[in-house]
Amino acid sequence: MGVYKGAVFGKRTLTWRRWFKHLIFQSVLRALLMEQPDVETQRIREAAQKLCTVLGQTAVPMEPSGFFAKIGSWFRRHITRGVRFPDYRGPLRETYQHRLYLWAELAARSQPGREALRYAQFPDVEDSPALFAQRFRAAVAEVLSNPAEPLGEAENHARYQMLLSIEIGLTEQQRHDRRRGRNLTLQMVGAAGASAALSQFGFNNDWQQTVGLSVAGAGTAAVYDVTAGALRGVTREMTAARRKALAWLRVIVRILLRWRGDGVPQREVDEDWKEYLPRALTVLVARDAENLLMMLREFNAVDRLDKLIETAQRARDEDLSSLLTDLETTLHYDDLRYFPDAVKNLLHLIGDVTPRPGGYAQPEIVPGDPPGIPPGASVLP
Repeated sequence: MGVYKGAVFGKRTLTWRRWFKHLIFQSVLRALLMEQPDVETQRIREAAQKLCTVLGQTAVPMEPSGFFAKIGSWFRRHITRGVRFPDYRGPLRETYQHRLYLWAELAARSQPGREALRYAQFPDVEDSPALFAQRFRAAVAEVLSNPAEPLGEAENHARYQMLLSIEIGLTEQQRHDRRRGRNLTLQMVGAAGASAALSQFGFNNDWQQTVGLSVAGAGTAAVYDVTAGALRGVTREMTAARRKALAWLRVIVRILLRWRGDGVPQREVDEDWKEYLPRALTVLVARDAENLLMMLREFNAVDRLDKLIETAQRARDEDLSSLLTDLETTLHYDDLRYFPDAVKNLLHLIGDVTPRPGGYAQPEIVPGDPPGIPPGASVLP
């Protein structure tokens, strides 16, 4: 198990290192090429490499200065990410965009940074480092939101996880997993203490037997919690309820497409609709919330959500029921500010569910006329 966990950690670390290297270089490249496409491409790439080196040598401003925070920053820079980059998780998410801008501006104001900007023929305006920082921040957001950017499927998954952390923070499922991990730790400590006390005071054992019983008690608690969690896994009823919620979201996508017309590429609808939907909702809530709410009412979104909640409760899917209730709250009380975030949380939960019913030993129904019935024949008397 230790070897397996080490291999998983190593693979995940290599994926994140490749992704962050790709993210920073592509963002710098886009920032330099923005509004100046006539510059020689090779010249821009060389300047981008120099700016990436300068960014790696520039400390990120407004980072936590505590002892453990510095250890975590060193570990991310040298082990898990391999580069400097502003932390975007937890409470630091609120200042991530500002720290990203300040970091790029500091690097551009340094002597090597200014030389790299001049070499790239960057616009020589009054405050070119500030202009580069603005473009770099916009380029980072563009690379993050483009699923065609990363090198492969693993890097695309890392991109999506990073985008979720920046835009909505921890999901309900991630909070649940953290609470469960803390509860498991407390159970192990409690079981170990009880076993040690029983061994020492009940049987008068020596210290070796006391330690042995403590370890056995902690292991028993861990096995019980893991087994109970496995028994509480996703059942077929829960999968069917989540598939019903997925169908509800796909109807929302079709409503938005009828409203916006043909302005959305078909690829985004067919392949990337799970990323297109929350981002489109964010824009619509900011620009035209009243019409969006009116369309959702015409769709009877609240009544349909009530039925989805009933289905989730019958399937005993507490996670799905709570997320659907959050969605219902945003619609029922006309507070669409949190509607895109609620949709993102729901998509994170049901992201692995497929629209097609499955899980049974029956073959897929092939298209065409049934055997034994001539094409075009009527089957009605």
